[in-house]
Amino acid sequence: QYAEFGLDFPVAGFGFDTAVAWGAGQGNFFGTWPLVWHHLINTPGSKAFVQAFTKKYGKPPENQAWGDYISMHILAKSMNDIKSTEATQIIGHWEKGAKFDLLKTREGYFRAYDHQLMHEMYAVEALKAKDLKNKWDIYKPSDPVPAANESLEVIAATKEENTCNMPA
Repeated sequence: QYAEFGLDFPVAGFGFDTAVAWGAGQGNFFGTWPLVWHHLINTPGSKAFVQAFTKKYGKPPENQAWGDYISMHILAKSMNDIKSTEATQIIGHWEKGAKFDLLKTREGYFRAYDHQLMHEMYAVEALKAKDLKNKWDIYKPSDPVPAANESLEVIAATKEENTCNMPA
């Protein structure tokens, strides 16, 4: 509707999914949005994932595909690391600070007290219709947030701010 009515003012939001923007069609996605992962991340793991996914499905993966893949990757790696499929042992492994390749520029981990997956985020800014080269690369991504010299904790609620308590 934004594009349909010719609106031309800055927009931003939260809860962004790449597939929704792709589905809107070229030139119909606007604004600046947070994103957990995108197919343009320049790491060996991310590039390999994008290449394999694109070969199989004929299009790059969106953030939901990344989330599905990473969830299974974390679970499989955890079970292999501890030689167990017991949920309490897996959670204990995470609470001890296990690190995981999340196909980003640094590893992620689960925070012990609330089991929040701590990882980099990105901001993506929609490209203008005239700047689009294909139907997949529809935004300009930011560098990872937080910056490499900052703790992943700076973008999450602190223990005092977070009322979530998930004991094993």
